[in-house]
Amino acid sequence: MKIIAFLLLIFAISNTSVAQDYYLGGKIGYAFPSNIGRSSDELGFKDVADNGWQAAILGKWFYNKRLSLGFNLGYQVQDGSDFWDVDNYGDVSTSYQTLHFLANGAYYFSHDEIRPYLGLSFGAYYLINSIDFASSNINNQSITYTAKIWKPGVAPQLGLLFELSKKTLLDIHVQLDLIANMEAVYYPDADPDYTENPHEKQNQISINIGLLFGL
Repeated sequence: MKIIAFLLLIFAISNTSVAQDYYLGGKIGYAFPSNIGRSSDELGFKDVADNGWQAAILGKWFYNKRLSLGFNLGYQVQDGSDFWDVDNYGDVSTSYQTLHFLANGAYYFSHDEIRPYLGLSFGAYYLINSIDFASSNINNQSITYTAKIWKPGVAPQLGLLFELSKKTLLDIHVQLDLIANMEAVYYPDADPDYTENPHEKQNQISINIGLLFGL
């Protein structure tokens, strides 16, 4: 009986220890469009989009206190910038929405209550870019389109993880989203002809804060 009781105790302690290695939570972030990947004389994402808000669900599994694996499922929305302000020609409504589905790995430089870290996420981005231009010109130039496209991408992170308690973590990080193979698409046969996603690259930098809770 003593052996059985001892084994049950070890099993319970083991389960508690493992459970604390799994965390689930969320984050909010503020994103800044970037012209990274474009030359200074080319139209870039920073030129056509405003800053925007994002929210995400986070999960982390700590292999040990120096290494973690996880996921990031998020949504972001941005309005168009003053680039689209053409009051003399009509009204323009523009939006850039992004869904991302990312896997993440991170290395922590300490195992103390405050842990600086470097992380890297990779996965898929679903981009929904919409423009609705109602022309008031004599020559009708109205254009309406919604471009929907999947693209792969990577997102390096630099952050700080604060252990508020054994089951509560505060995560603050800066993230750079680099979305691959984003290109403009020209439609010469449309009336009028137009270019979809003229900014091409859709990279950005965001500042994020999140809370994770031990399972």
